[in-house]
Amino acid sequence: MFSIIVKNLLGYDLIILLLALFNGFVVYPRAAKACEDLKNQLQPTIYIPISVFLRDMKGNHKAINLHEIKKLRDQEVLYMNILSTIHSVFPLLGILGTIIALLGMVDLEGGGVILNFTTALTSTFWGLVFAIGFKGVNTTLLSKSELNSEDFELLIKRIDTINERGDFNEET
Repeated sequence: MFSIIVKNLLGYDLIILLLALFNGFVVYPRAAKACEDLKNQLQPTIYIPISVFLRDMKGNHKAINLHEIKKLRDQEVLYMNILSTIHSVFPLLGILGTIIALLGMVDLEGGGVILNFTTALTSTFWGLVFAIGFKGVNTTLLSKSELNSEDFELLIKRIDTINERGDFNEET
């Protein structure tokens, strides 16, 4: 049984494994960094008194760099979308591997049927394992991303409110 799993890992299941490695070692760390960088930019900006916020916006425009915050938000959204897409592809790859293996059973008899059926099951297995595993990982980042999104919207609302009141034009 173990030898069949290893053999299948070197076949179609390798695609699923490589995608999981790419997701875990390339995309996830970048998404986590984008979430953390955005949080670090937003947190000091959102939770300061309005008078300090106004003073910073009037006196030192570099204190709140909206272009940098927007760039970080766009990066975070990009990586979260990539993570979500890859996460949803794992079960589909498992099903595709199952179908490919089952289609190979059309012309087989006896022992070949068992081998192809085992191949079909391992594809499904790996697709589900990685889908379930990354579901938990994605959930932790998704909650951070949602908090960042709320903070970003709050920042924009604060700026719009201040702008509507005309507080940017008043002297400090």
